[in-house]
Amino acid sequence: MSQTTSVRIICGKTAMSVRRRANIRVRETAMSVRKIANIRIRETATRARKETGSLLVELSCCSFMMLVFVILAVHLSAIIFGAYANDTACRDAARAAAQGEDISQATKLAQTVLKGHETVSFVGKPVLQNPIVYQTYNGAPGPQSSPYVQLTTSTEVTLPFQPLTFFGTAQFQDGKLKFSNTYTFPIVRLK
Repeated sequence: MSQTTSVRIICGKTAMSVRRRANIRVRETAMSVRKIANIRIRETATRARKETGSLLVELSCCSFMMLVFVILAVHLSAIIFGAYANDTACRDAARAAAQGEDISQATKLAQTVLKGHETVSFVGKPVLQNPIVYQTYNGAPGPQSSPYVQLTTSTEVTLPFQPLTFFGTAQFQDGKLKFSNTYTFPIVRLK
């Protein structure tokens, strides 16, 4: 064998070993990239599991707060409806009482109208509070006055979720809230 052939073989082995080493390095690099990717995937999955757990905690806290707001909204709507129902009943009763010719007829007319405003819900029936003020000025009112009728009604609203407690003190101890209203109307007919 000549010297050139042996160099070629040595060079060939060297070239082959360089290629093999390069292929091995490429494979190792690819494997390490896969390992890194798998580790990242595992970390992401672990993080997602942790975030899912925290999501349940946040959801339970938020749902409790939403429940409190819903209960408050139901109470407010009951209170607003009760005040509105009492106001409407008082105004209609005063208008009907103004149609009466004397105090007894005005009282009967007002009580008849109040019976029509009774409900079967959390709002109680409107009640005539005081005796009706039926001022006629004995048929001769002064220049700056006119005959009028004045009455007061009250209604009790039963709150749906009772008793409601804030800061250690119970508001609305018995779960009822009372509304009262007074209206004055000019008398339409006199005797």
